[in-house]
Amino acid sequence: MNLESELVSVRALLCELQARFPDGLDAGIARYDVWLRNEMTYTSNAIEGNTLSSAETNLVVNEDAVIVGKSLREHLEAKDHAYAWDYMVNTFEKGETITVQGILELHRHVLHSTHRSEAGFFRSVPVRIVGSSTVLPNHLKVPVLVDDMVKQINQPAHNLNALIHAALIHLDFVKIHPFVDGNGRTARLLMSALLRRAGYPAVPIYPKDRAEYLGSLDRADSDDGADCARLAVRLQRETIEDLLRLGAEGA
Repeated sequence: MNLESELVSVRALLCELQARFPDGLDAGIARYDVWLRNEMTYTSNAIEGNTLSSAETNLVVNEDAVIVGKSLREHLEAKDHAYAWDYMVNTFEKGETITVQGILELHRHVLHSTHRSEAGFFRSVPVRIVGSSTVLPNHLKVPVLVDDMVKQINQPAHNLNALIHAALIHLDFVKIHPFVDGNGRTARLLMSALLRRAGYPAVPIYPKDRAEYLGSLDRADSDDGADCARLAVRLQRETIEDLLRLGAEGA
């Protein structure tokens, strides 16, 4: 199945999901908002090497638990991401214009407890992605590149599906790599905001898909983001199918 056919299938599934939950997923599925906040925190941190499980993340974030054998940094990353998710939901999802300052504030939440001196500030040094051959832009270009990206966010191309638009904005963010640390987590939060604003559910990227996800980002320069777009569409379809099954079970 080609990408356009897959998009047609996903749009049909999305219409079915919206019909099943006309008042939204948060209203239609018990504690969905709490579950999603936890899963997005667990999976996004896991991509970056955090070893807390979903259950452990829930205990740390919601019960202030201390997990034996896990580092202080892992605990702080979980709490910070959960707060960053709350900021994203309460600002970016409200229909407000996404601004450069808003992205800086989102990043400040992501690194609040683990890298405070860099939290909310563009990088001022060269960086590289470990294990990747991608050449990242000079740090002096970062403010202009982010400003251009924000313009694309707020004026999306009318002929581009919102799901693909969100995936490509995420990809642009990673390619700019505007921060010393926290780029991936911030990019995934931004993608989640764009998806939810467009009526799509946010998509956790589980550890089983980590290698494919990172590989699609690394290949973006050679395939113009095609693998990244295909992965985003597949994961969205699987997420909607799971939610429809959940809705059927609860009927």
